[in-house]
Amino acid sequence: MSIIIVNYRSWLRLSACLQSIEQQDLNDLEVIVVDNFSNDGEGETFAAQFPQVKWIMQNINGGFAQACNRGARESKGSWLLFLNPDTILNTSVLKPLLERVEKEEDWKLIGIRQLNDNGRDTHPHGLFLKWWNVWAPVRSLERLVKGAHCSKHYLSSAPVTYPDWISGSFVLIRKNDMEKLGGWDERFWMYCEDMDLSKRAAELGWKRVMYNEISCIHSHGGSSRINPETKAITKTEVMISTIRYLKKYNSPVKFGFAMDMYFLPRIIESLITYPFSPLTRAIVKRFLHSKIK
Repeated sequence: MSIIIVNYRSWLRLSACLQSIEQQDLNDLEVIVVDNFSNDGEGETFAAQFPQVKWIMQNINGGFAQACNRGARESKGSWLLFLNPDTILNTSVLKPLLERVEKEEDWKLIGIRQLNDNGRDTHPHGLFLKWWNVWAPVRSLERLVKGAHCSKHYLSSAPVTYPDWISGSFVLIRKNDMEKLGGWDERFWMYCEDMDLSKRAAELGWKRVMYNEISCIHSHGGSSRINPETKAITKTEVMISTIRYLKKYNSPVKFGFAMDMYFLPRIIESLITYPFSPLTRAIVKRFLHSKIK
């Protein structure tokens, strides 16, 4: 197995993540950290502290998808685990996970249950965005209509479940399957790249699986909320990536309807908070200067 971790100035959490990987009782384990130009002087220190890790220090911040692809190209394992730096693996996770997935040939993209620092389920999965469900309350209604087997609680608690998409914070996939998918779509700099990967797998009839009998800790925002500037960047990227995803999978007419529903509540919220919130002003400014293709 090759574990690929994308890092951006998330050194303290990355240290805990790497230490938890060292405690795994799995042979032939390769760990690759792709640093997205943290450029803060910490890289050399960590490379010396964890010499068993393969470090790829990029001279650009190419985004999550680009860095994952870079790590995958330089990996040697037949299984690839894309893992966030703000995760901590419990002592015995990888060996029983690998033993199970080796028996399940039709399991293609695999995630596991994720708990936050307080022990609450983070529900690392979701429904595919469609032109008519871009407003979150509509997705909640969609889950109710589809039944209990589509509820967030069920998808995170039953031993094995099959959501639309699984979070990129923990994705296990065979390397040859990743190559068949063509890797991560690098047009998504950050966010929605995991939904897109699952969507392409779904179009091939591949199962996306939550194996909830195994869990890890995931502290959200280890890299995306380190300071107000980074928070503004990542919140803007959520909107940009959502637009790219909807444009990719919808006709022009449906995409137009989706944009109407997606932006109306955000415009109202921005108008209310803009005079009082530096974060809102920063997000609006960045979004208006962005170029979405």
